[in-house]
Formats: sequence, structure tokens, C-alpha cells
Amino acid sequence: MAAKYCEPCTARGKTPTAYQWCTECEEALCSECTEAHKVQKMSRSHHLVEIGKIPNKINLSYNCSKHQHLPFDYFCVDHDVICCKECLPKDHRACKNVTSIDIASKNSKQSQSFLDYNEQLSFISDALEKLKKIGKENSSRIELEESKIRKEIAKAKEKVIKRLESLEKSLLKQLSELKDKDMTGIQRQEKDIGELVTSTKARKEALEFIRDNGSEKQAFITIHSSKPILDDIENKVKQLTESFVDTSLMFVESLSKDYLTDFGSIELKETPCSVSTVPYKQRQSQVPVVSKRHITSFTHLYDIDMKEKLSVVTGITVSDNNTLISVMLLPKNFPHQPWDIAAIPGTTTAVMSCQSKPYIQLIDIDRQQILKQVEVKQGECWGVAATKKNLYIGCKGEIYVLDLCGHFVRTIHLKNVDHYVNYISVCSNGNICYSYINEVQCITSDGEPVISYTSPDLRDARNIQIDDTGNIYVIGRRLQSIHKLTCSGTLLDILLNDNLSKPLAFCFSKDLAKCYIANDGGSKVSVFKTA
Repeated sequence: MAAKYCEPCTARGKTPTAYQWCTECEEALCSECTEAHKVQKMSRSHHLVEIGKIPNKINLSYNCSKHQHLPFDYFCVDHDVICCKECLPKDHRACKNVTSIDIASKNSKQSQSFLDYNEQLSFISDALEKLKKIGKENSSRIELEESKIRKEIAKAKEKVIKRLESLEKSLLKQLSELKDKDMTGIQRQEKDIGELVTSTKARKEALEFIRDNGSEKQAFITIHSSKPILDDIENKVKQLTESFVDTSLMFVESLSKDYLTDFGSIELKETPCSVSTVPYKQRQSQVPVVSKRHITSFTHLYDIDMKEKLSVVTGITVSDNNTLISVMLLPKNFPHQPWDIAAIPGTTTAVMSCQSKPYIQLIDIDRQQILKQVEVKQGECWGVAATKKNLYIGCKGEIYVLDLCGHFVRTIHLKNVDHYVNYISVCSNGNICYSYINEVQCITSDGEPVISYTSPDLRDARNIQIDDTGNIYVIGRRLQSIHKLTCSGTLLDILLNDNLSKPLAFCFSKDLAKCYIANDGGSKVSVFKTA
């Protein structure tokens, strides 16, 4: 708050009323001193403000809060605090990044700190306005619900005649007590909100005043000296938000027919407030969304050296932790010849189909052991896919849906398909893509056709993969290429035919940065980098 009397005159033993405030000299001036101030060489460029326009709660003292006789002279970059000459050797002796307040405050009105401070004030003001609005709505709703419940109570009263008048009085008393209790809490909250609104508004007025009239040094000191206060306000707003509840009164009529003792009760329902307050600093630290990856090319990196010679790799996938797993890398003591494999999301379990046999096997990926063998009585098993809820097994003209334990759920009948489903992949929207002979089909979970893709350049369609943008990739064994399609079935590109030799299966790493292909007729796994 600015001084009431002219400070230069006060120093000379006079007490004329002050009318102007010099933001550079930080002194209140009378009309005579103001005129002298305007013409003196050292002060003619100073900014003067009418004292009547200065907000009542603005702090125009820029002395240290710990050592009130000393002004803020330094800024510690390491601790992001302002300090005086006594604070510096005591608290910042080891700090390497300390500068004078005059240098640090240069262009502070255009600094990010000033903008952040203003945004934090706006954020707090918005949150308080929302809480204030909810409080008023609560109050209005309680009043209306009280009136409604009184009518309901009156109707119940008619049913029990005069013998129940005492119960009516008891209920009305309970209603009034609950209402008064809740209204007391609401009024308390309104008072707290009002005080915080006033305090926040005062801070905002002070900031706007400093922005428009204050010096850079004053702006810098203001935002830094007010940080603890603003953080305290924000913390109180957060506490208010967390404790805020929507309250409702309702009348619950008793189901009991013994009206002599009871015919209802009054309940106060509390619903958590719909306004959530995330502290400003926490909102600043939120991680940005990572953009989705688009695959346009493959670069060969290396081939995985197999420790023993096996005939072919017909199925390949990666687990949640990016562990590469294929039927080729599993133990040899399987009772049936494997065909395809899929990792069950969110688990360390994979499901493997047995070629031309009505069996699937659940595999422990880490230990590479069979956990369970399930007989699929509905028919032979070929392509297999897994989601967090279901297993999908491709058979002749049908896809069987099982739960994660292998129990049969339902059958999806494929229209105009009289061939074994080689491979399956499930889209994020629940649609199912599958391949057979030289064709790729996509259907809804109910079996309704979505897309159908064929091409002279696609022969012996095998494995299907889907990226995080919904694009579909299918590998062709005979013409040795990967076809990239949109989710609507339009061909985007034909990739990698120069580096393939009778590929049988493929998959991407979880981040889509690598592609693993069962190459050379399935005798090796080639690793490619995507771009």
C-alpha cells in the first residue's frame, strides 16, 4: 500500500497529502513534489501513477521477507528465488548461478515466468468460479428438493391418517436438520470460496497493475515474492475441490407396512464434485502425446542364426515385452505339428494352433512350456489370434471364438468361403482380418463383410499385421512381397519384394521399429528396420 503522505516532504518534517506514486523511486509524492519530479533530469522519465488507482491490497514493498530492512538485490537461478544481501551468504553460498536483480529482471514482463504466473492466476480464478457456481446450484437444488420432499411426505401422511402425525413431525425435523447441516456446510464453503476469489482477484489486479505501470524489476520481484502465496491459494483450491461434493436430499418411503413406527426417512446423498483441479506445475509436466508411426520402407539388418535346423517357421509373434516367439523356437516335444502362434495381450501366455488338428495349446512364453492343451471339437485349427478377452481360431469356412481358457463361445460363419483360414488378425475396433488362398477379407465381429482385397501381385496370402493407424499388411509367399492396405482395403504400397524369398510369416515389434520375417521358406528369421 502506498504512503498516505508525501515521503520527500515527510523527510523534511512536513505532511502534505500524497497524490502520485513513482514506480521507479517507490515513493509517494504530493502535487508540488510531483511537478519537481517531472522536470528533474534524473526523474523526468519515471512512471507516475495516481495513488487512488493503486489496488488496496497490492504490496509495493520489495524488501526481503526475512530481513525486512533490506531490499531484494539478487536472484539465485539454481533455487529460482530472490534474496537480499543477508540471504545470499547464508542460503546461497555454494550456488554458482547468482545474478543481480536488475540483470535478472530485464524484460521480465515478457518472460515465461510472468506468463506462467498470469496463467496460474487465470487457472485458479476459473476453478474458483466453477466451484462457486456448483455451490449456488447445490443451494438451489437443496431448496427445490426440500419442497419436493415435503410434498412426498404429505402424500405419505395421507396414507397413514392421523396416527402417523408424530412420524411426520419426526421426518420434517430430520429433513430440516439435514438441510440446515448441509446449508451450513455450503455457506462455509461459499465463504471460503469468496475469500479465495477476493485474494486471487487482488493478486490479479496487482499483476495487471505491475504489467501496465510497474517496472521490470517490480514485475520480477512481484511474481517471485508472491509465489508462496499463490501456491498456498492453489493448494487451498485443490483441497476445496477434493472436499467438494454435490449433495441431494431425497425421501425414501419405507417398504414396511407397519406405519405405526416408521414410514420413511430423509437421506443426504453426496456425489463427488465434477470439477477436478490439477496443480499448475503438474499440468506443465504432462508428457506430450507421441505421434503414430507410419511405415514406408524396410532395411535389412541381419538374420537370426538358428541353433538347430528345423523345416519351416509357419507362425511368428512378439510378446508384450518384445520377446520374439515362433513355433520354430518352441520345444520339440509337442504332440502335434504347430502352425500359427499369437501372444495374449497383457499376459506371458501365447496360444498356438496345431496344423490340421482340432487342438490349440496355451504356452508359457518365459518358460517355453505347455500350460494347457484344449480340444476344439468344432473342427481343425489353422490361423490364430488373441485379444485381451478372446481367442480366434481359423477353420474351414468359419472362425471359432473362445475365451482365454479355451472354452467355446461362438462361431462366426464366413460368407462364400469354403477354404481353411490361414491367418487371422484382430483390429483395434474389433473387426477381424483373415487370409486364405490369394485373398484378404475383413469382417465385423458378427461376420458381416467390410472389405475384400485381391491382386495379381498377391499370391498365397499368408500372415496379416495391423499397425497403430489401422493400416493392414499382408505377406504374399509366391510373389514375395508385403502389401500395405488402408483400413478400407485400398492398396497403398507393395514393400520389400527384393529381400524376400518364399516368406511364410511375419510380425512387427511393439513399437513398429522392426519387422521379423520367416524368410527363405521359413528356414530363417530375417530382421528389418522400418522407416
